[in-house]
Amino acid sequence: MNTINKAQEVKKAYVDAKYKNISSEGCYALAVAAAWELGGVEVYNSNDDGNNRTYSFAPTRTFEFDDGSSVQVTCG
Repeated sequence: MNTINKAQEVKKAYVDAKYKNISSEGCYALAVAAAWELGGVEVYNSNDDGNNRTYSFAPTRTFEFDDGSSVQVTCG
């Protein structure tokens, strides 16, 4: 039985990658991929805020899931 919500699963993907000494960019990419795989809906992307004059390769992104959880993914 899975006792963690989908947002926690995304966080776990990031943390697991970090403990494997994967770069911040790699951790970010794995977390975003996990969010998509879990059916997350992107509700915020800092590259799409309308005021952003620069483009980030790793924007802050927020995903919501059908279990009611949400997660913010940042590179860092």
